[in-house]
Amino acid sequence: MPPDPAGGPHLELAGVTKYYAGNPQPAVREVSLELARGAILALLGDSGSGKTTLLRLIAGFEQPNAGTISLAGSLVSSARGSTPPEERAVGVVFQDTALLPHLTIRQNVAFGLHRLAERRRREVADETLKLVHVAGVGDRYPHEVSGGQAQRAAIGRALAPRPALLLLDEPFNNLDPVLKWELVRELRELLQQTETTALFVTHDRDVAFTVADRLALLRDGRLEQVADAETLYRAPANAFVARYLGAVNLLPVQRRGGLWVSALGEVAGAAPVRVNGTLAVPVRPSQLRVVRGRLHGAAGVYGEICGQRFMGEYRALRVCVEGAPGLAELTVHVPPERHYELGQRVQVTWLRQAFIGELG
Repeated sequence: MPPDPAGGPHLELAGVTKYYAGNPQPAVREVSLELARGAILALLGDSGSGKTTLLRLIAGFEQPNAGTISLAGSLVSSARGSTPPEERAVGVVFQDTALLPHLTIRQNVAFGLHRLAERRRREVADETLKLVHVAGVGDRYPHEVSGGQAQRAAIGRALAPRPALLLLDEPFNNLDPVLKWELVRELRELLQQTETTALFVTHDRDVAFTVADRLALLRDGRLEQVADAETLYRAPANAFVARYLGAVNLLPVQRRGGLWVSALGEVAGAAPVRVNGTLAVPVRPSQLRVVRGRLHGAAGVYGEICGQRFMGEYRALRVCVEGAPGLAELTVHVPPERHYELGQRVQVTWLRQAFIGELG
């Protein structure tokens, strides 16, 4: 793979669109994004949003109907033709590991190193086995190792040839939660240690936040927003992004003079999103507080506790709001040790005067 052009992206998609036969709706619609060398990007979205199709297009398993894909400064895909997958220097890790059952773990890891001399091939395989923490099971077969060891081996097989780009398609979905998070943390450290450029497909927000430098959120094949995790969470581009990334209140606002005003008072510097024809500011439950009775001198809304759930690290309260046009209910996260009675009268105010895009 030639070096990236000076200052240019390592991976670049420009207006990529993909149709499947028999379906008039594109699986991917005019997607454009860039990925710098050594960066990690997470593709997020619901099932059917186009995540895996986009990964397959980048890998070369599918050809776009429109747009271009470039890797390390070289065009690898367009509607006119595509570079074969085996010539792209792209490693792929699948959800089911896809290890070859008749080969040992070491032989699986060495599978893509056929261009090396036998001695060097074994050295690289052994180095990679150590890197992914499965050196002790190199002589076993896939059915003789645990699910975590098999997935580590699959990652090692993809990394051994030192690919220009690593693609991962929800590789931890079949693992139990404890093992999953152990491997998620290991993956982040491994990609940073090897300075590997990676694109990670997932529907799990927390996995994406942990592994990736930036996130790209897809809906119905369209790219909704690309940014770092904090920007997406605190300053979502629209209501869909706000809701996808966690519990959110969409607080109606109106323009008065140079300010946006809500039922909780002024919202300085807000960037409202459109919801069913009206404008609202996304507010996370952790940005609000609940006060028993009334807090004199503080802007806020009044209501009663109409539901609550203990969530371990916090208690999620539902407050049915009174006298606030367009706002029937708010969700507020409070410390877990606080207890409230259903029907208890409360006031909801800002935890501090800030909106979702301004918390520091």
